[in-house]
Formats: sequence, structure tokens, C-alpha cells
Amino acid sequence: MRKMQEAQGLDQLIEAGSTGYLPLFYQEWITESFADKSEVKKMSFSRAAETVHKVYRLIEKHHSIERKKTAIQAMNDEERKDFVLSFMKMVEYRALDRVKELQ
Repeated sequence: MRKMQEAQGLDQLIEAGSTGYLPLFYQEWITESFADKSEVKKMSFSRAAETVHKVYRLIEKHHSIERKKTAIQAMNDEERKDFVLSFMKMVEYRALDRVKELQ
């Protein structure tokens, strides 16, 4: 049951991200995370998914988005950047899947 709730909450956040709504992140976190473009290209989907699931398990106990953001803010800069990039990679894959479905 817990895994299903995790998957559902995470899925909703990824779906929101694919429409441009990223409630878990401040804009500055996104900007900082994408400063080194080589990191973005190197990341595999499986590594991104692993990172996102690991961090989401830590923050899912917080029920409000603001508390989840506070928990993410408490992470060190490298962990946060890795999470933001990983989450965006999953959003990218979701958007690409949707485009494939439309074709």
C-alpha cells in the first residue's frame, strides 16, 4: 500500500512537471542545477529514477508541498542538484512518451 501511495504521489508530481508546473523546486534550484550542462547529458534514466525514488521516500512523509520543499532545502547542494536533475530527466521522459503516443 505504501509503495502504491509513493508511486501515485510521485507520478502526480512528474505529470505536473511535464506540464511545466514544478511545485517542489524554487526556480533558483533549477537554474543552479542546469549550470553544468555536461552533467545533464550524462545521466541515465535508471540512475535518475533511482535518485528520485530515494529522495521521494525521504520527503513523502511531509504532507504539504512547502514542507517537502523545506526538506529538499535541508539537503546539501550536490544532493539537491542531483535530485533536481534526476527529477527533470524523469519529466523529460514522460513528455517524450506522450509525444510518441501522439504520433
